[in-house]
Amino acid sequence: MNWLAIILAAIANMVVGFLWYGTWAFGRSWMQLSGRAMGEGQQTGPLYALTAVAAIVEAITMWWFIGQTGANSGSAGAIIGLYVGLGFVATAMFAEVLFAGRPPRLYAITAGYQVVAAIVQGAIIGFLGT
Repeated sequence: MNWLAIILAAIANMVVGFLWYGTWAFGRSWMQLSGRAMGEGQQTGPLYALTAVAAIVEAITMWWFIGQTGANSGSAGAIIGLYVGLGFVATAMFAEVLFAGRPPRLYAITAGYQVVAAIVQGAIIGFLGT
């Protein structure tokens, strides 16, 4: 396992989330559409710790996928990330959004973050190698 690539990809995932959900990007819209503030009523420490664990698990899985394909560049890794983000993550989220009656724009924000984060993780892992 290329732990440097995995750790950097996990950190990048969290940076993308910080930027994506910042009030200058989609944070205000997310709060309005979800009807709650970020982390409302919860301690942020455990939220960030669990988010970091999830980002590491995602990066390890991305590392495995990229290794299975033999991708060996940042652009090839980004393409795999796009496929993972759109083909697995966004589609899995879609049914839950439909049945829960959540607004389509809220889905676009949350799924969009996941797709972009997967692309970034894939690019980093593809660039640094498996």
